Amino acid sequence: MCDDVLTTIWKRQAAWSRAADRLKASIETARAAALAFSVMGAVAETGAGTILATAPDWRTACAAIGACLLALAVAITKSRLTPDAIRAWTRARSVSEAIKAEVYTFCAQANPYLGANALNILFRKTSDIQHSADNIQHHTAIIDVRDITSPPLLSHDEYIIIRVNKQIEKFYREKARHYTKRLNFLRNTELLLGILGTLLGVLATALGNNGIAGNFGVWTATVTTLGTSLAAHIAANRYDFIVLSYVATATRLEDLVIEWRSRTDAKTETDWSTFVKSCEDTISVENQSWLVKFTEKPHGEP
Repeated sequence: MCDDVLTTIWKRQAAWSRAADRLKASIETARAAALAFSVMGAVAETGAGTILATAPDWRTACAAIGACLLALAVAITKSRLTPDAIRAWTRARSVSEAIKAEVYTFCAQANPYLGANALNILFRKTSDIQHSADNIQHHTAIIDVRDITSPPLLSHDEYIIIRVNKQIEKFYREKARHYTKRLNFLRNTELLLGILGTLLGVLATALGNNGIAGNFGVWTATVTTLGTSLAAHIAANRYDFIVLSYVATATRLEDLVIEWRSRTDAKTETDWSTFVKSCEDTISVENQSWLVKFTEKPHGEP
């Protein structure tokens, strides 16, 4: 009976987690598509007015394609990157992580899950968490969690290895490395666009009244706009915040583990409960700060 109830609760957590992953993937895809269409549209429009200026048929076709691409970028932004979509994603993730924290506290046999009524307490607490997000629960309806099994009851060392160390190495540090690489690539691209825009501006100035100078001037404006769009994309995805937050949280968790393992005094049940709570609170604080940051309106989004 205990295993059945715990498995049901864990499947609910998995459904919220997978729903959050789907919602996040949808938002990231929409942002990437909007950026790509904006870039291609701006290049097509500028090319139509410069490179293809003497070829009327090609100029018209290119301008029409550019207009369509820019319109698509606007449509995606307005329909898929809405405040409601962002809130649904972050709320689903928040529910998932809150349930996960309760389950791992239960499995670690820490307060308030110490008595004979521990499983009932877990059910009530996780049920309240889930019902707080009833308005977005439909996102979990299509999620298949039949393959999910609940974590077992954990010893002290198993909790540290399976919950804390795995969270440090397989999530926070791994994700920090991933987003650092992505951020560096985007920053370098933004820098190259800035350099290219400067060179085009210099050429436009050097050519003076030459008719070609106007073309360089138009491309300078386009490249500058592309750089601004890329900067807005970076800001919308909060890559700087993610990296700093993940590294800081991993370090705090490591400090808690080191402090616990370095203690030479007799550790009581109360000490263990305090340690588990400190670990789960550290993860929770990171999740809450992440939730607040991503629900802020970034520069460049409606």
